[in-house]
Amino acid sequence: MDRPTVSGLVIALLLLASCAPANEPPQALCEQQGFGEELALGGDLQTTLDDVVAAGMEAMDAVGVSIAVQCAESPTYVRGYGVADLASGAVATPETVFEIGSITKQFVAFEILGLAADGRLSLDDSIGAHLPWLPDSWHQSTLRQLLSHTGGIPDHFAIFAADPSTPFDWDRTYSATEIVAAWLEVDDQLAAPPGTEFLYSSTGYAMLAAVIEKVAGEPFETAMERLVFEPMGLDRTSLCRASLPGLATGYNIEPDGPVPGPVPPDGFLSGGAGICSTVGDLIRWHHHLAADPRYEAMATPATLDDGTELPYGLGLHLDKLGERPAIFHEGGTVSFSSWLAYYPESGLTVAVLSNTLGPNAAAILELVVPMADSLLS
Repeated sequence: MDRPTVSGLVIALLLLASCAPANEPPQALCEQQGFGEELALGGDLQTTLDDVVAAGMEAMDAVGVSIAVQCAESPTYVRGYGVADLASGAVATPETVFEIGSITKQFVAFEILGLAADGRLSLDDSIGAHLPWLPDSWHQSTLRQLLSHTGGIPDHFAIFAADPSTPFDWDRTYSATEIVAAWLEVDDQLAAPPGTEFLYSSTGYAMLAAVIEKVAGEPFETAMERLVFEPMGLDRTSLCRASLPGLATGYNIEPDGPVPGPVPPDGFLSGGAGICSTVGDLIRWHHHLAADPRYEAMATPATLDDGTELPYGLGLHLDKLGERPAIFHEGGTVSFSSWLAYYPESGLTVAVLSNTLGPNAAAILELVVPMADSLLS
């Protein structure tokens, strides 16, 4: 997914809620910006936020959007805008379920690190040690390299995005292992020697999901439910299924307006994407993640073999959004876009989910950021 799709909303929310001096503790910053003990946003800030989101949605032709904002220990502000399903007229709410796309990767990284902590695998294991049926040239890539996109694995999801006619059985359900095997029929060559380049690869994460299946001895979906979703109380989070209750309809923006996007087969995006959730659950997920010892490893920059430090850890981008350091991941599927970001200097966490993927996505940067700047000046 192209990063600008919902990043303007994220940057706008950051600018609105974290403009106090950076040397104050996050809770003090939050209280100064209107995050009270009972309500996450004061009236003036809520009105401003509503206006910013409405303008941003118009700029990107968004059908529906749900947002959640939490600042340090303040209550979470959640709100839905627009429509979840045009045919029925169902509105988007905080409880609307969306595909979260590549935000799924941080869930996969978290569970791989959990299996490593339990001694059931090592991050320095070669992928071939767990999936010996992969091409011989892929065997030397390590789990750590797959987590940091430095394993040289091609991104088959990008191949599919460029040519949706790539053959798959859209009437069946795929396991993580089966989807990797299917991708290999499309391309089984390494894109680069392991450890030499940062090459974003959702296929690498599908392989990691297949490792979870093998080591846990159960389907990827079952393992994530048992080890992550249920213990954390993520009641609205699961692997995506077409029949999932409360799931928004995804839309592509065409010249004549929004058109429902294609619905991939169940399990099609396992690992690289494939999880569905709500904005509230994503805030809860980040709260648990940031308190877990695994988070430090995930939020540490990865390095190439030549020592080059990367703006990516294990399942997390480590870079700036606007002018502020952030730990984040964007996501996008055939008709959904998403963003989950944490700003450590202010303690702000923002989740944005949309059921739209369209050609005007970049316009949100040109509209929302200048508006937020003018509001704060």
